[in-house]
Amino acid sequence: MVTDLRPTGNQSPLELFENPHEERGIGTLMESVSKKYGRGSIGLGSAGLRGGPDWSMKRDMLSPRYTTHWDELLFVKAS
Repeated sequence: MVTDLRPTGNQSPLELFENPHEERGIGTLMESVSKKYGRGSIGLGSAGLRGGPDWSMKRDMLSPRYTTHWDELLFVKAS
């Protein structure tokens, strides 16, 4: 049963779920910059500035993942 229903906006969110960027207007700032200078002209952190690594890990000796991946589970047949 749902009780104590209230209209939207009457109750403040929990501090744990509050986004500090919303209070500072960072979203509207980023939107105005991207409208003025084009899409991809601004981003958060290092988004889009660096490419991936030039190397990749060797996977030849990778351990089987029987306990975490169903597609790697062994099948045993009794004859």
